[in-house]
Amino acid sequence: MISPDRFADSAYCAPFPPNNDRWPPGNRRTAHTPLAPCTRALLYIIGKSTLFFNQNNILNLQVRRLFYIVTGKLKTPKGRKNIRAVLFDIDGTLVRFNGAGKRALKKAAIEVYGTAGMMDAVHFQGKTDPLIIYESLEPVGINRETIDRKMGRLKESHFFHLDHQIKGAEAELLPGVRELLDLLKNSPAVITGLLTGNFHGGALRKLNVFGLMDYFAFGVFSDDTPHRDEMPPIARERIMELYSMEIDFVDMFIIGDTVYDIRCGKNSGAVTIAVGTGWTDPQALLNEEPDYYFDDLSDTEMMAEILLG
Repeated sequence: MISPDRFADSAYCAPFPPNNDRWPPGNRRTAHTPLAPCTRALLYIIGKSTLFFNQNNILNLQVRRLFYIVTGKLKTPKGRKNIRAVLFDIDGTLVRFNGAGKRALKKAAIEVYGTAGMMDAVHFQGKTDPLIIYESLEPVGINRETIDRKMGRLKESHFFHLDHQIKGAEAELLPGVRELLDLLKNSPAVITGLLTGNFHGGALRKLNVFGLMDYFAFGVFSDDTPHRDEMPPIARERIMELYSMEIDFVDMFIIGDTVYDIRCGKNSGAVTIAVGTGWTDPQALLNEEPDYYFDDLSDTEMMAEILLG
């Protein structure tokens, strides 16, 4: 997996917003500090030589990162023209916490807004955290301006309660997930990321339970936008910023367990893979006509053929 950001410092874009904040457009770096020609040449030579080493070697990854920044190139396997991005949803796709997130969000809403409104009637599957709050509170008379003004406090409360809820939850790493992530991590022409309705801080907490965070080079979260359809373009922009490269939507794969995952992928022109490990009826997923459907992610060989072939 191409992952320059494990070693990012303040001089470069970080893969995830610090301190659970969204990425303000004004803070995004679209260019790197120019390097002297001799430095560029040296890094080019070093980068070329280290491309043949084990990708999991830390020094190699650091040098490769500089190589990509200097040359704007990514190494693709022979016969492959383009780099690919594989973007995962979290809840119901990678892991399940059996309602811990919902319980934490409800407690946070009551704490911050004085009520959870219609939350018990809202279907969470595939919706972003802010959208769930809007749909819960607006029907009981709390306007969006008030909701947004207190959203920062809601996040803090939500993360506090999520920490406690996760500890007592029957957490489940879904079939085939780690094997697939290992496969992608060792694939030289794949960028692996997140496309999730979770707040950034919530995503980190859930993935850290299973030690999954280091598999992902970057993410798009509901801090970036409450609308899932806007996430694939943000992911594409983020890849272009982090890697100084172009990527087409046809080279982006979106994997998720809800109709909203499939719709956002299809609307952007990405390849869609539906997985039946969430709470959505399989027929409802098939009705969305995803490019592929799997009961779970355990068929690593078939997934490799689709994602890497």
